[in-house]
Amino acid sequence: MESPSSVVQLPQDSSYIPECLGWYGAGVLIIILRYATRLRTVGLAGFRGDDYLAFLYLILYTACIIIVYVTYYTGASLNVDPAKVDLLTDNDIRILVKGSQIEYASFFIYTGCIWTLKFSVLYFYNRITLGVLRRKTVTFLWWFCSASYLAVCLMALSSCYPISRNWQVRPLPSENCTYRPQNFVVLSIFNVMSDAALMSIPLPILRHLRVSKRRKAGISVLLSSGVFVISTAIVRVTLTLVGEPTVITINLWGFRELGVGLIAVTAPIIYPMFTPEFWRPGPYVRENRRPIIQPSIHIPTGSFKDHDIELQLADERTQMMRYTDAS
Repeated sequence: MESPSSVVQLPQDSSYIPECLGWYGAGVLIIILRYATRLRTVGLAGFRGDDYLAFLYLILYTACIIIVYVTYYTGASLNVDPAKVDLLTDNDIRILVKGSQIEYASFFIYTGCIWTLKFSVLYFYNRITLGVLRRKTVTFLWWFCSASYLAVCLMALSSCYPISRNWQVRPLPSENCTYRPQNFVVLSIFNVMSDAALMSIPLPILRHLRVSKRRKAGISVLLSSGVFVISTAIVRVTLTLVGEPTVITINLWGFRELGVGLIAVTAPIIYPMFTPEFWRPGPYVRENRRPIIQPSIHIPTGSFKDHDIELQLADERTQMMRYTDAS
């Protein structure tokens, strides 16, 4: 991979690429486990919106790892010392412009990953939430998450105008076009707000569980996994805005946030893989147990296959509460 001359001091970190590849590999494995679980439990006919969004996430996630690798070697206008701009060769500028363009695009790809996870959670909530009030809350969150995603994208598109200044190297533009802190601030505000709102849906379910304190504590950890996602987002923006920001710092913490978010969102989906029923020969059928909550389930008329799928989807209402029970 071609790099600019020594006039541009690119930061070096031997652990950067391996760590990002590790997060990427873990993410791909989690997505594979997700599809294996869903194919076993509901089959292809039972796929819902979040199952298709997982494939979109994989595409965006793959684009992120490519960007991480390329920009590590090309750098971006963010790496240019204003005092050395006149020392840059035409080849340096060509490489830096390419890196800056890729880094600028990475913001939209990264944002797409984050909001794909949010929409996946909302699709999951559509299957498990009970009661009119919570359904109305989920509908509101669909609108809020959609509006917040558009707001973040519009901010990134309009904060530096004309857009070509985002990858201009000589003359070097202001930090609003190289570092773009305003984009990270707006992104973090909407990101944390929407994550906190998403967490408000499942937590009240704990009040209705008739389980031991040990199991309830385990369930609380799962339902509160969004706290770790929020914490990662806050740490990322803090390290990005404080000190000397670099392409490595921005991209590495972005990748960590994507990895943590994917794990948190996928954990309830792959839970059946850790139950005995999943590995028994024949069609997947959960054991007959008295529900730990008493949902009101409406099964529409239709074919036997559709009926079976709807029963499985209704059963997902309690999967999230049973994930600690492996007996």
